[in-house]
Amino acid sequence: MEIDLENFQDAGLPSPTSYSDKVGSPQDALAVFDDEFYTHASRLARWMDLVGDYGGKEFFVIEGESLLQNVLDTPTLALGRRRDPKNGHCDNSFQIVHALFLLEKIILEFTSRDTFFELVFFEDCKHSTVSTGDDSFVTSSRSLARKLLFQHLQTRLQVDLHIFKDAEDPEWKLFVVNKQPMFVLINDGGIPTTTSSPLECQAMLVRRRLLLQLARQNLPFALLRGAEYRDSKINTFVFESSSLARKTRLPGFALAEITSASPALNESLGYHLPLPTSHEITKTSSISGDSIFHVVFRSHLDVLPSLPVECRARKLPALHAELESELYEHFLPQVFQQLTTSPTSSPDVDGRIFLELLVYVIQTGTSPDLPYFEGVDLASLASRYPLPDAPLPEAPQATEPSPDTTLKPSVFGSEILIDDVRHWHNSRSILPTYLGGQRPQPATEWERRKRFKREQRDQARLQKQAASLTGASGGVLVKVLIPAVGSSNGTSGKGAQKRKPEKPKKSAGSEKAREKIIAEKDRTDGAAAQKWWGEKLKSLKDKGINIEMETVLALKQSASSKASYPAVAVEIRLYLIHLVLKRWSTMDENEAEAARDSTVVQILRALVDLRSTASAGIGEDAHAFLTSVCETIGFGRYISSLVPSRATPPPGQPKTAPSSILPLTFKPIKLERKKVPVFPFMSVMTDPVQWQLEHFGEFMDRSMDSASDPRVSFAPDKWQRDVLNAIDHGKSILALAPTSAGKTFISFYAMEKVLRESNDGVLVYVAPTKALVNQIAAEIYGRFSKTYPGNETLLAVQTRDTRTGDIQRAQILVTVPEMLGILILSPTLAGNWTSRIRRIILDEIHSIGQDEGGAVWEQIILLSPCPVIGLSATVGSPEGFNGWLRDVQVTHNFKHEYVHHPHRYSHLRKFFYLPSKSPNASSFTGLHTHQSTSRAVFLHPISLLSEHARTLPSDLALEARDCLSLYQALKDLGILDGEHLAPPKSLRSSGELLRQADILRYEAELKEVVVAAISQPEVLKGITKKLSPRHLDATDAPPSRDDFLDNLIALLADLHAEDKLPAILFNFDRTNCEIMAMTVTDFLEEAEEEWKNKSAEWKSKLKRVEEWRRGAALREKQREREARQKKDHDAFREGGGSLPWEATFDENEPLPEFSFAGRSSSKEELEEIMSDLEKPWVRTPRWAIDCLKRGIAVHHAGMPKAYRAFLCSIICLHHGTGTLALGINAPARTSVFCGDSPYLTALMYRQCAGRAGRRGFDLLGNVVFYGLSYARVQRLVLSRLPSLGDSFPLTSTLILRLFNLLAGSNSSAFSVTAIQSLLNLPRISHRSTMGRDQVLHHVRFSIDYLRYSGLLNSEGQPTNLFSMASHLYYAEPSNFALVHLFEDGIIHKICNGPSATEAEEQVLLVLCHLFGRKFIPGNYLRPDLLDALRKKYPSRIVLPPLPAKVATALQKHDKKILEIFSSYATTYSLTHLDSLGIDNALPLSGAYPTATPLPSFVGFADHLKITHSTPTTRSVFAASSGLDDTFTSVSDLVSTVRQGIHLHEHAIPSMQGIVAHSELPGIPPVEHALNAYILDFYTHGQLPTLSSANGIRRGDVWYLLQEFELVLKAIRACLREILLRLSKARGAEIDESVEEDESVEAKEEDEDEFSDGEFKRPPKTKEQDWKVYQVVNNILNIFEEKYRKIFA
Repeated sequence: MEIDLENFQDAGLPSPTSYSDKVGSPQDALAVFDDEFYTHASRLARWMDLVGDYGGKEFFVIEGESLLQNVLDTPTLALGRRRDPKNGHCDNSFQIVHALFLLEKIILEFTSRDTFFELVFFEDCKHSTVSTGDDSFVTSSRSLARKLLFQHLQTRLQVDLHIFKDAEDPEWKLFVVNKQPMFVLINDGGIPTTTSSPLECQAMLVRRRLLLQLARQNLPFALLRGAEYRDSKINTFVFESSSLARKTRLPGFALAEITSASPALNESLGYHLPLPTSHEITKTSSISGDSIFHVVFRSHLDVLPSLPVECRARKLPALHAELESELYEHFLPQVFQQLTTSPTSSPDVDGRIFLELLVYVIQTGTSPDLPYFEGVDLASLASRYPLPDAPLPEAPQATEPSPDTTLKPSVFGSEILIDDVRHWHNSRSILPTYLGGQRPQPATEWERRKRFKREQRDQARLQKQAASLTGASGGVLVKVLIPAVGSSNGTSGKGAQKRKPEKPKKSAGSEKAREKIIAEKDRTDGAAAQKWWGEKLKSLKDKGINIEMETVLALKQSASSKASYPAVAVEIRLYLIHLVLKRWSTMDENEAEAARDSTVVQILRALVDLRSTASAGIGEDAHAFLTSVCETIGFGRYISSLVPSRATPPPGQPKTAPSSILPLTFKPIKLERKKVPVFPFMSVMTDPVQWQLEHFGEFMDRSMDSASDPRVSFAPDKWQRDVLNAIDHGKSILALAPTSAGKTFISFYAMEKVLRESNDGVLVYVAPTKALVNQIAAEIYGRFSKTYPGNETLLAVQTRDTRTGDIQRAQILVTVPEMLGILILSPTLAGNWTSRIRRIILDEIHSIGQDEGGAVWEQIILLSPCPVIGLSATVGSPEGFNGWLRDVQVTHNFKHEYVHHPHRYSHLRKFFYLPSKSPNASSFTGLHTHQSTSRAVFLHPISLLSEHARTLPSDLALEARDCLSLYQALKDLGILDGEHLAPPKSLRSSGELLRQADILRYEAELKEVVVAAISQPEVLKGITKKLSPRHLDATDAPPSRDDFLDNLIALLADLHAEDKLPAILFNFDRTNCEIMAMTVTDFLEEAEEEWKNKSAEWKSKLKRVEEWRRGAALREKQREREARQKKDHDAFREGGGSLPWEATFDENEPLPEFSFAGRSSSKEELEEIMSDLEKPWVRTPRWAIDCLKRGIAVHHAGMPKAYRAFLCSIICLHHGTGTLALGINAPARTSVFCGDSPYLTALMYRQCAGRAGRRGFDLLGNVVFYGLSYARVQRLVLSRLPSLGDSFPLTSTLILRLFNLLAGSNSSAFSVTAIQSLLNLPRISHRSTMGRDQVLHHVRFSIDYLRYSGLLNSEGQPTNLFSMASHLYYAEPSNFALVHLFEDGIIHKICNGPSATEAEEQVLLVLCHLFGRKFIPGNYLRPDLLDALRKKYPSRIVLPPLPAKVATALQKHDKKILEIFSSYATTYSLTHLDSLGIDNALPLSGAYPTATPLPSFVGFADHLKITHSTPTTRSVFAASSGLDDTFTSVSDLVSTVRQGIHLHEHAIPSMQGIVAHSELPGIPPVEHALNAYILDFYTHGQLPTLSSANGIRRGDVWYLLQEFELVLKAIRACLREILLRLSKARGAEIDESVEEDESVEAKEEDEDEFSDGEFKRPPKTKEQDWKVYQVVNNILNIFEEKYRKIFA
């Protein structure tokens, strides 16, 4: 359950009434239930992707009755249809094969997305499936269909099925414990109407009760009805309502109605509905009854098993009206009920084959050669029910359809060719001036100064950020200097000049003289260093052991040349070891024993450091000392690997010659006397191998087959060398490695290689977020410097909002995927920039699976002109994605390499924080005095396994000490055989300390034992219990809101006391992040104030300061007097040259004891940054500044850019959303998950946890779970990464942009190659099944559509509103809907109406329907609730219907789209009929089974073969319901197309979903209404109202409004462009130069750097066109004003 810190759950909804007016009916009980629970739950529900954003690969259940109900409710399914109320016609069809087709299609939606689920049937919910209380034919038909569908699931699909009575069934509760489903996918029963019958309301009550029961069992649920299957996503509403459910209390009359609902429904149904448990089929002969109808029915049952499924595709035969009624009212309900109630499985039934046989008998008047017909009087049947005249058959389509795509004249009056060179949200060009971009107007001197000042500030900011990120704060940035390729000091690589001839070698004599000088200098330096060291030792005498250690440790870390002189550096380290031992030796016995392990760790680390420092060896006395050290601590067998070798003079060097080895200048501690240890307590108490596992794990050597490599400054592991080799060989790479494993160098090595190869080659670095882009840019700035012969530059940055540098002149471009997509598809850049790209780095490449923006990543890969480098730490099932990436790269003629390294550099240690139930805030007296509460319980990774675990996650890593504790648990439980896994035996090394590689091998051996134990729940339970230090109840609920906030300071103080800061606190709601930061800050301020009020020390200090300040006037007079006497007043300084502490004292500054910013290394830097952030144009909120002063920061997309840029290395506490997890270099020692969230997925958990323990900062990271249930923590840690999702990339918009690329670049080599490669791929995306032939057909018909829409002319050139469609690509098909409304003149008609205000309202309403599509959960639409909310708030809440004229135009357009794309499907089917074969296979189970045809009914069989429908495009299973190749909608086309044709519904720009929200006749009701949040905000501009009335969390409002603002900007920019071009086409002179109209202060932190100035009406612009622009511009201005007012 998500933590609700903003009280969103309770805000806004009206308080329940007393229910005194309720009479105890089912309708009243349902209303009460919704008031108390479900409406509140609906308010909390989130529209989410179940696969990518929520469930991933987690196990869940689908409620079977809901699944079957959805199948049977399909409008096109001819099964259980009600009598037509208009003409009384009865459709007696029972087309079960169509129902089976629909069932498998739904299940395929889940299995194709790699989901893991089982089906659960709750018997009490059957009444929604069978429609209890409906006509007997409807109920009996649906009852029999339910049984047949269940049989199919059991026998053909073999899905795991479970049957329970309800959610209180003990078997269900046991199932939940054993299987631990993450959520239940289910229907909610719907919304009651004024015409709902009591039985319908009772069925809804049963459903609602089930939802409440599930929520009380901590099971989230999601809605199956209304789910949207889009690409690899399944979007629906997710309800996490457990805390709400536990608080729900229902009045007695409602409970009574709920309890009686199920019995009442059973009584109304009148018969039992058993689900078959036996596979035995009911015999035909057992169907009782001897009427002619029974004979025909039994005969049709005998016919079906041998009848090909294609013969069941047919129209409904015409029957006599009385015969229809007889069958509908009497016969069929009876026989269906008989088959339903039989305990055995039901035979196959087909209503239309039964009716066809009945018609055949009546029509021919003869008895077919079938059983049961002997002695039947057929003549009376024909005379009683004569057949009506049959309608003439429709002529079949025999030729390929050719949709009409005649170009329509443009509403703008003429065709204007468009080239896409403008920024998407304004009219400014994305190109520099020399490539056709706008030239700036001449600037005044004042404007030039302002611009220069702004550039200086930007440069200073970049410098600061680079210094912060590279650890050079306060110092000088040290960059890699790269000369221009071809310069005199030349570098190797492409374009480099030949080296000058080498000078003759020096003579032997001069070389000897040079060596002598060097040797002399070495002796001089050595003597000076030794003297310096001797003086340091003397100065430390009698200083005390602690001061000595602090001083020597500082010398060791010093950059002084004397301290780093080899012999002195060695002796400093030797002396440190001596001091450690000396201090240890002086401790009392108990203290020494307690310090043993930590001190031995310190000594071993010092020995390892010393060995790497003393590469030339050490002297005899030092060697003897270190040998005794190893012997003393119990590591005698490791002497050869720990102690440096004895030094010997170089060959030929006299023994008296100076060397790097000097005799010890101090007397080391004596550890042995006559080979007997002086301090026996110093030896470890266990075997050294076991001791290392327990205490030395985080300090072990982490390298994996590392070796020196001249290409990098460190010794890379083998996987890193593989990457280097691949880059050197020009290969494409997918490199997957956990955070902290060492991926960062890959990008910088590739950059340096490109920089050294040429002066014009380009590398593009793509990051998913602006924050990461800005950070990477700063790192590049701080790392590289290059000289150029011309005007080239090293770095450019381009995001949606900002642009730094010239992309044409820069060698490295850092950008976001959307901008690279624009640039790659830019015709102007195709010939002179795109062709120069040498590498594209796609960081966080797993973002390709995101719901929003994922398609752009795929398009970049598909169109990339060079090898790509994909980097990620979290890709699930990477083999499939890598296979597709390899195919794409090979098609582009690039070799590809896959490198996967599974191991983190630093381990993550996990803790579960137990909050106090009664926190005592008054006990907190400051951070320095706080003692850890020890509430953080360590979580052994294996202890998180439940006894019903199925497997171990591949990335479940064990530390060395985890391996030891696991071994001990296995040994204690008697699970291990023998001692082969005992650490001393399994890890015995040849005199070397254990390495991480050794631990990984040992870990794998131990895991094999655990995996074997998983199949034995009791054994596994014993292991987990043994590893758990404290009992944690998996059913524990997370803390309440108040307890969560009250315990937060204790958690942070504990982290401070345990030295686990800095920390990042993750919560996925921006408002929650702000509340947490402000709560901690307020607490620290109040605690500080309380301490100040009580502290005598503080009061005394204030008194001294006041006294000093009172003397300030006297001191000033004294200085003036001295000045008059002509004395040097500058010589007078307080305190003899330094200011006294009173002079700098600030009583308002936070005290270190009450601030997390008290670290001396960052305090000054923080103060400097805060002074910048407090400037008014930065717009940093006051509360954020107050938090910063105490070392607390909030990071989310809504915070100012400058504020976010400098938080990474200076803040102790970050409160961040998931955006902080995407690769941001925010080194933290601890990641804290604060509260649960639906967005806390397996992927996001790994991303966020990976921020802790970054390589180069910490050897160990900590992960703390706070405010989550223990069961949730178990699920998170043990979760598996989902496979990457995908989006169908070849959208109509992309095809349009490709035409623009081709035409605008004059068919450049890049554009031709890119398009040819794209069309020749074996798969268009990594999860697509669409092959090359279907891609070509799809492209052909997309072109037809684009021409019809007026976006392409007859030559294939983009025209008029191309920019609008292209720039709004992410909103397809809404972008095409808007284009059509423009081209059809609808927008012009609205805007040129009599009232400008009304025009703005109408246009805004249309734009809300197109681009503000946020769904509302169904139960939030109850009329009584909406009425109450509208009385209280000024919001409409539900978006008004689409205006009729707009809906009519879009509906007409949609029919044309359907015509075009159904023609595509038909054309493909006709063209590939032979390869497609017979359409007789169901989507999942394959070919529909038929037996060998029987000759006994050959006449009727021939009749069926002659009379059946023969669709070419429609599936024969759907055609069994009478459907032909005439489709009613794109959804109808896609959902029922025949096998072998792969259509992507969301790749077809259908208007169906938009028109559905209108009031046109014949439009079926929608599942989810649209939220009017945009319209409401535009009306009242109230943020609280959007939360309270519209049900939108405050943390989501900013994103939603910003997204709509960008849409408005894009539309306005496109209108400006077309008006300018139309003006030019009419002969007007247009000045497109850019005005510098913004002051530096206003632009300093404006997120939209490219804001337009005032746009004046271009000459010769038509009045009707100008009014359209004015309406859009006014809407944007009003919206922006209200938006900025709230979020300034």
